[in-house]
Amino acid sequence: MPFMRRLTLVDSLFFLAHDEFTGKPALRRTGLGIGMAGSALCDLLLAERITVERKRIRPLSRRGLAHPALDRVFSEIRGERESHAVREWVDHLRHDLGETVAGNLLAAGVVTRETERVLMRKIHRYPPRDLLMSTAARSKARAAVLGTEQPDPHSVCLALLAWTVGLDDLCEPELDRAGLRTWAEATHRELPRALADLISGVDAVCAAIVYTGDRR
Repeated sequence: MPFMRRLTLVDSLFFLAHDEFTGKPALRRTGLGIGMAGSALCDLLLAERITVERKRIRPLSRRGLAHPALDRVFSEIRGERESHAVREWVDHLRHDLGETVAGNLLAAGVVTRETERVLMRKIHRYPPRDLLMSTAARSKARAAVLGTEQPDPHSVCLALLAWTVGLDDLCEPELDRAGLRTWAEATHRELPRALADLISGVDAVCAAIVYTGDRR
């Protein structure tokens, strides 16, 4: 399908949030949802479909990206009469965007789905059909942190979002969690204001979830 020619942030983070070989979830549903919401908004920002002003999201265009999950999010943003804060959008989108992205990847034929029951819960695994695609996300994120060349904004955002939602073993064994934290904090300070405010909004929702104990 056309939208799979280049992995978007939302697709890449989905792969990072699942084992690249077995498709087993590496995050709880809440963390995955926050990551999907944040990465979708970053995709739209980097594609100049939205901007962030005074920590509130405003649409810049009416043209979609021909990506079902991103166009759904963009349509919701354009449909609002008033602008809303980044953290409000992340909290709103996190509840079902993971399922939407999974459905898109299934429809594109790049993953399959296997279901197992653990106690009273159903756990979905999404084994990849193409290991080059499933491993590309981790390679890009690691290169953004460990590489010697200037990384592209897409890779930087992927690594920052991974750190923010709890995928903090991304660069082991070369770099431990403390080292990744140092990189993330320094990199965040150097981001353009709109992108920095967006990442901060994702982080704020993560912090609120931890505080309230909603870790489903």
